Amino acid sequence: LEIIMTAYYVVNYDITDEELYAQYNPGLNHVTANTVAKHGGEILVATSEGQTLSGHCLHMKVLIQFPSREAALAWDNDIEYRDAKLIRLAATTNIDCYIVDKLVVPS
Repeated sequence: LEIIMTAYYVVNYDITDEELYAQYNPGLNHVTANTVAKHGGEILVATSEGQTLSGHCLHMKVLIQFPSREAALAWDNDIEYRDAKLIRLAATTNIDCYIVDKLVVPS
């Protein structure tokens, strides 16, 4: 029996080229939203706001929930998202990106 775990795609970054980044956000927000939904995901957080409690907080903070780690990886590698992702990568630096599974506390 395979247990499918909710997974979170987390990416934080600093924007280095505002003009290029605008082509991605807001320019291609529909592509991002549509491809996330295609893989069963939901964008929970996408903001430059936030309160730093310790350490260094990067400019953009994004949290996307997916039904599984495989779905998150499939979205990250989706051909339909590729061009948008390339713009985001070219316009940013200090990128931290990872997938984590939802904590399940044993009952």
